[in-house]
Amino acid sequence: MKTVTDFLQVVLKQSHQALKKNEIPVGAIIYDPKKMILISQAHNKELSSMDPTSHAEILCIRKACKKLNQKRLDGFTMITYLEPCDMCKEVIKSARLSEVKFIFSNQNPSRKTIKKISYEKLALEEENLVQLFFKKKRIKN
Repeated sequence: MKTVTDFLQVVLKQSHQALKKNEIPVGAIIYDPKKMILISQAHNKELSSMDPTSHAEILCIRKACKKLNQKRLDGFTMITYLEPCDMCKEVIKSARLSEVKFIFSNQNPSRKTIKKISYEKLALEEENLVQLFFKKKRIKN
């Protein structure tokens, strides 16, 4: 049976793989804490894929959801090398992971290099398709 220490070694291995590939050295895993089995593992691919969403945590979530054929990961735990950034934290919440453990704190949580973006709600006489979609879903259930 695997232990948390075994899973930590996988996170470290993923982080080292990222470093060897000249990526930001962050690895992540998702495991089932009841069965102590590894569900998925990934490392950052943001630079090689030219994709700002290719953080280890997000790639790991994508792999787990695909493997389990579900969009929610209730009851599962993630271990990541670095404390997740705000983007990853939102994806983690959306995926409904039960717990996240990390090895190192994020020393740049505000990401000072990112400019504040202006958001503006536009006025349009149109039915909200998202509301309609979920309204129909609730009626069926």
